[in-house]
Amino acid sequence: MILAKVHTTPKQRDEFRLLVAIRFACLMALAKGHTDPMDCPRVQARCAELVKHFAYHHPSPAFYRQFIRHTGELGLNFSLRFTEPQQGLYGKVMVWRNDPQAVTNVHPLHIMMPTAPVGR
Repeated sequence: MILAKVHTTPKQRDEFRLLVAIRFACLMALAKGHTDPMDCPRVQARCAELVKHFAYHHPSPAFYRQFIRHTGELGLNFSLRFTEPQQGLYGKVMVWRNDPQAVTNVHPLHIMMPTAPVGR
């Protein structure tokens, strides 16, 4: 995870600062009662700062591997995805909460057991 590594370049330090600001804004959004962090104006403002940063600076290889074209962890409870712009300067940032109780791709298995022996 990019938030847990030592950052050696100014580019990585800038990205780290922006990601920590987004993560903290997400934690504050949950504390204020938002179920979706993107509903909070503070999270939207921090994401806009990240989008503006990448409009004028290329991402570091570590950021590119973790967050661009796929979802990366932003702490234990949040995920972040940066979508590069198709045209123009500005991409798109999406942040959401990881809820371990709401797994969407697992379905319960119900086994039907007969109560009485069949055929007797």
